[in-house]
Amino acid sequence: MNKFAERLNEVLKDLGLSQSALAKKIGMSQSVVNNYCTGKREPTLDTLIIICKALGESADYLLGLED
Repeated sequence: MNKFAERLNEVLKDLGLSQSALAKKIGMSQSVVNNYCTGKREPTLDTLIIICKALGESADYLLGLED
């Protein structure tokens, strides 16, 4: 699993959000969010920004560039 997937799962757990709840927040399907959470896909830059805003996290944190 890649660092983005690990961090995304960690933040979702910490916030008590499900994949489907995040999907609704960002206007995407749950299957797309699942692909991000399992590391099958990585978001585009635009989608990464949307995810960061929805979760209140920095891109640097989600990408594993900072702790």
